[in-house]
Amino acid sequence: MTETNMRIWSQVDKTAPSATKAAKVGGMNITALNGLHMIMRATEVLGPVGIGWGWKVLEERFDQGAPIMGGKDGAEVVSPTLSHTVRIQFWYKLDGERGEFEQYGCTKAVYKSSYGASTDDEAPKKSLTDAIKKSLSMLGFSADVYLGLFDDKEYVEQRKDEEALETAEDKSAEEDRQKQERLDYIKSVLGGMQGAVTLHELKKLHDVAVRKLTAKRDTQAVTRIARELAELSEKFKEQAA
Repeated sequence: MTETNMRIWSQVDKTAPSATKAAKVGGMNITALNGLHMIMRATEVLGPVGIGWGWKVLEERFDQGAPIMGGKDGAEVVSPTLSHTVRIQFWYKLDGERGEFEQYGCTKAVYKSSYGASTDDEAPKKSLTDAIKKSLSMLGFSADVYLGLFDDKEYVEQRKDEEALETAEDKSAEEDRQKQERLDYIKSVLGGMQGAVTLHELKKLHDVAVRKLTAKRDTQAVTRIARELAELSEKFKEQAA
């Protein structure tokens, strides 16, 4: 039953790093997703828009918010802020059955910027894209981004390696490159650990490497580095005795 329920999710939860970019929204650093990429992935799994999945706009509106102050001494109301909201009914088909649910998308339409009151003429389009992306995320599309995994540098590096292999024209050459890169990294970690002058430095080098290799699911390398830690830790203890 679990495998059946997760059938869509498990196919689409991983995101290609090339379809993301770092962005700053409301003072927060986020991972922005390419909307067309999500639509392409949905088309691959569910079928063309309008046949295998789609949406219907149920409502859209502009909501007035706090005033934007300006003028002399900043005491004059220049304009109210406005946000655009759209509510859609999202639907999809699976094994001949139709599933549907509602979702919202929101965008700042009139807002305060360094230039004063600014207007986003594309707010309705952005709200619709936002609603579609949120709807797709409910089915598992790009779940790794929404779960915050793209905040983990090691996870992103692993996804970059996987994407490079998936898109490589010469997969054998790419595999060889990644294998050599792995060996070089392990060698550099072991060299650094062997050159550590304190037990604290040794453990720190070990922990950083294990975190990175665990993200890559490289249990063999993790075991090798753990063995090195145990052997070198004994030497530090003997020196301290």
